[in-house]
Amino acid sequence: MKNTIKSSGWFLVALITCPCHLFILLPLIAGTALGSYFTEYKDLIFILMGLLFVFALLKGWRKLEPEIQKETKKDTTTHDCCSMERFKS
Repeated sequence: MKNTIKSSGWFLVALITCPCHLFILLPLIAGTALGSYFTEYKDLIFILMGLLFVFALLKGWRKLEPEIQKETKKDTTTHDCCSMERFKS
């Protein structure tokens, strides 16, 4: 559950930092210091937001991956009452 919430947070960051959404963000922050910085350095902002977007997507998928591996391991592995694997963890 905790990994699902963390991955959702990373996917939300990826949604906000997607470079194609920059055209939606610029009018929202117009008139602020951040908005003037964004309009002045659009090329740099596109590159940085693109890198942050890719990073957030990778982190989101990595947070989901351990949970998926645990579920598939539980479903495919059969344990008997004398199995030592159960006592190792």
